[in-house]
Amino acid sequence: MVSRFSSPQFKNFTLATAANFFFFCNFSSFFLLPLYIKDLGGNEANIGFIMGSFGITSLGAIPFVAYLVDKYGRRRFMLLGYGIMVVASLGYLFISHLSPVFYLLRFIQGISFAFAFTSAGTFVTDYIPPERRAEGLGIFSAFTIASYAIGPSLGELVIELFDFYYFFIYASLFSLIAFVLTIFTRDGDFKPSTDRYGMGFFRLIASRRYVIILVSNLILAGGLGAILNFIATFLRSKGLAAFYFFLTYTIVVTAVRIFGGRISDSFGRKVIASPCLLIVSVSLAAMYFVDNALSAILISLLFSIGYGFLYPTLSALVIDNAKSDERGKAMGAFNASYSMGINFLAFPLGLIARDFGYEAMYIVTGCMVFLGFLLFTFFERSSES
Repeated sequence: MVSRFSSPQFKNFTLATAANFFFFCNFSSFFLLPLYIKDLGGNEANIGFIMGSFGITSLGAIPFVAYLVDKYGRRRFMLLGYGIMVVASLGYLFISHLSPVFYLLRFIQGISFAFAFTSAGTFVTDYIPPERRAEGLGIFSAFTIASYAIGPSLGELVIELFDFYYFFIYASLFSLIAFVLTIFTRDGDFKPSTDRYGMGFFRLIASRRYVIILVSNLILAGGLGAILNFIATFLRSKGLAAFYFFLTYTIVVTAVRIFGGRISDSFGRKVIASPCLLIVSVSLAAMYFVDNALSAILISLLFSIGYGFLYPTLSALVIDNAKSDERGKAMGAFNASYSMGINFLAFPLGLIARDFGYEAMYIVTGCMVFLGFLLFTFFERSSES
């Protein structure tokens, strides 16, 4: 029998999903920050370091956030994360030249992300029936990705019609909406953690139950970071707008997660994840051939199909392995591996792009994700769901 969402489950799941959507509209708008860095005279290395600095505090805060979420509940930390993002996004209004303030604001945004995404992701798992875990997480993440069509696309329009000053105001309003929506949520049932000092997070990430999944996710996130952190300036160097990639990516990933999210519930996590990792690696290497709008759209389509299945499948696999009092830590570990890949790998990737070109960077990234495919395929032995 297929389990259904009860009315309270549906209400809280929907509010949290909507709030996360608006938060990510704010977050994804900052994929355009490289344009501002370029406008102020920065280069690819500046972009890589500034964009990657986000991950230092995002990653550093996650063990603490995961401990708090398992110990005291999810909702209050969602509110904290959304509030911090409003303040940090408005902080860019006061920057008129390249300075260390860029790094400070990216650090603060990283803290916001750690609180908001870890607590929201854990919050919704409390309300999703186990038999529909990948489906529910697929829907949750589909709306996360749908934000990429709103944040960067409308953001480009705001920048063109007005300027970056109004862009930063525009971006901050999304997290304000997320904050208001979260006021109407209530924490679900969860077993408070008995971990007194927060060391359970570190024991978890070293566990055989999680390590292959987390390393594979880290490598995958590095591939995603090569897209999100550099695609705007890469396409601009080809005379193309970021709109071509982001719109295709958003439509395809959203559709895959809404209509195909439950496939791994039926056929097993590894059966879906392994071939999708291979597809992502091929599509990244194929960025070498982008030279017009059609090729950008076709490669975006291939990448989006592969990546579209991977978040709900891998995150469901992590929660499948989690005990009832460690969901926050499990989701935090998953987000930490994501943060390491998408942000820290931006540093070396930025240097490769500067010294050898974007095409070389995407070839290297494709090979890296192929190694992740081999690792997961041959070494991950979690029981299938």
